[in-house]
Amino acid sequence: MRDRIMASVLAFGMAASAILATPPAAQSQDKLTASVGYYPGALISMPVLVANEQKFFERNGLAVELVPVASGPAMTSAVASGSVTFVNNSWDNLILAVDKGLPVRAVVGSTVKVPFALLARKGIALPHLAEGYPGIIKDLVGKNWGVLALGVSVHFMAQMILTDAGFKASDVTFLAVGLPNTARPALQRGTVDTYLSIEPLPSIAAANNEGTVVVDLAKNQGPKVFHDLGYNGWWASTSTIKDKPEVVARFAKALEESYCWFSKPDNLDQVVALMQKYVKVPDLSEDAYKAMVKGLLPTFGPDITSRTIDTWAKLLVDNKQLGAPKTRRDIVAETARESFRCPN
Repeated sequence: MRDRIMASVLAFGMAASAILATPPAAQSQDKLTASVGYYPGALISMPVLVANEQKFFERNGLAVELVPVASGPAMTSAVASGSVTFVNNSWDNLILAVDKGLPVRAVVGSTVKVPFALLARKGIALPHLAEGYPGIIKDLVGKNWGVLALGVSVHFMAQMILTDAGFKASDVTFLAVGLPNTARPALQRGTVDTYLSIEPLPSIAAANNEGTVVVDLAKNQGPKVFHDLGYNGWWASTSTIKDKPEVVARFAKALEESYCWFSKPDNLDQVVALMQKYVKVPDLSEDAYKAMVKGLLPTFGPDITSRTIDTWAKLLVDNKQLGAPKTRRDIVAETARESFRCPN
C-alpha cells in the first residue's frame, strides 16, 4: 500500500505576456542549466510556467529546459534517477519516498492551501447545503463517494471530511474512479455521488449545472487540520542539493519572483491570458475562467511550514502508510524557506 503514490491531477495552463527586462546583476551571472519536470497544462505547474514565460529563470542566471512528465510516480522516478533536476509532487509522496530511502528532498514550496473541493453531483438532495460544513455532510451519508484511488492521500482526505463531521468512514462507500476526466462521466451517470477534485472540474460542474461544490478546502472549509495547509512542492535529488547549491538557490529565487508577480491583483488579466494559452477549458465562459483563476491564485506560495509536513506525516501514520512520523528536517533541504513574504 505504501508504494501507491498519488498521481497529480488536472489540466490547467498559461501563456506568454509582458517580459521583464533583465537586470545587470543577472546578466553578469554565469548561466547555469537545469531541467524541470512539469505536468503538461496542469495548474500544479503554474509557478514554473510563469517563471519560464516571464523570464524569471533567465533573470536569475538559470537556463531551464521544461520536461513534460505525466504523473506523480513518474516525477518521483525522474528526480531520484537524476534524469530531471527539479520536479513537482505532493508532500505525502515526498514523505513516503524519503521513508523508502530515495535520495530526494524538497527545495521550495508550491502551494499553501489544499486545492481540493468536494463536489456533489446533480440530483442529490442537499437540504443542509446552507449550513455549510459540517452540516452538509448529513446529506452525503450513505452515498457513493468517488476518489482518485483507494489507499492514497485523496482517499484519506475524504475520510477525514467524514470523520471530522462526526461520521464513520464506513458510513459511505468509496469508489475509485480515477482522474477528473473519468470522474466527470461517473458523476453524470450517477455511478458516484461525490468526488474530491482539483480545478477545473468543480468550476465546470457548477457552470454546466452538473453538480455543486459542498466543501471547498482551498477556502478553508472542512476540517480545520486542512486549513492553510500546504499540499505540494518542488523536489531535487540530494546530490543536486549538495553539489549544485547555486542551481537550487537560483531555481527557488525564480519561483519566489514568479509567485510575487502572479499574486499581484494588477497582473490578473495577464495571468489569465498565460493560462488560456496553454490549456483551454471550453466548458467555461471567459468570466467563469477568470473567476476560477482568481480563486486559485491564493492557493500558491513558496513556503514549506513544519506544520504542513507534520500534518501529512500524521495522516500517513494514522492510515498505516508510514511507520513513524517524519519531520521537516527529514524531508526538506536546509535552504528552503519555512515562511516567505514578497517584498513591497
